[in-house]
Amino acid sequence: MAVYQFYSIIKKEDGVFTVSFPDLENCFTDGESLVDAVGMAEDALGALLSVMEENGEPIPAPSKAKDVELPEGASLVLINVNTDEYRD
Repeated sequence: MAVYQFYSIIKKEDGVFTVSFPDLENCFTDGESLVDAVGMAEDALGALLSVMEENGEPIPAPSKAKDVELPEGASLVLINVNTDEYRD
């Protein structure tokens, strides 16, 4: 249905790269490497947003990078997804 871009916060903790989305309360994932974490973030975001679309739930407007509070040692990574790819 749509292409979305949301910022994720990725931080290495205990050897694992944890991912959260400041604009989406219940969207979390992780990965063993940074590349793996970004891929997992794409999957988690795409799956969540496609379900929200199907249920008619409002999708929040994504924050601007300057408005995201970044914890110490974390990175801000822009994640892009096309929800049509998650409908199969």
